[in-house]
Amino acid sequence: MKRYRLRKKESKEISKFFEKNYGVSIKGDMEKFEFDDLNIITVDNEPIILEYEGRYYFTVYGVIKFKPEKGRVVVDEGAMPYIMRGADVMKPGIVEADESIKAGDFVYVAVEGKLTPLAVGIALVDGIEMKEGKGKAVKNIHHLKDKIWNYFFVSKK
Repeated sequence: MKRYRLRKKESKEISKFFEKNYGVSIKGDMEKFEFDDLNIITVDNEPIILEYEGRYYFTVYGVIKFKPEKGRVVVDEGAMPYIMRGADVMKPGIVEADESIKAGDFVYVAVEGKLTPLAVGIALVDGIEMKEGKGKAVKNIHHLKDKIWNYFFVSKK
């Protein structure tokens, strides 16, 4: 894994992106951590931003901290253990989905009742279709207790 500090110009561009697209002001010292298939950008040492296939979104921690209003998919508690082991989100486990979601959008997955963010992924279908039928609805990219979460939050002994 490589780790390096972002240049001020790149940090400003990322900050402008989040301001414009999510209405969130993200400012501070940014560092990039390159993992296998995605990158994490820390802001003042907090893992806030996920970069996947050249696009930016929040990490699970970023969702917890900034609570985006759009892009939420809610699953029943029965789906939780599977998602936390890296499984994609299946339509039958979804109880609610933001209807403005379009296939290809970043989304976050929360658990019914608590609405605790559990995972971040990419919508495979529009939000309106997520509760209909069978099949995958969200590709799981990053979830609680995965290698990224553990890297930043589990103490290294």
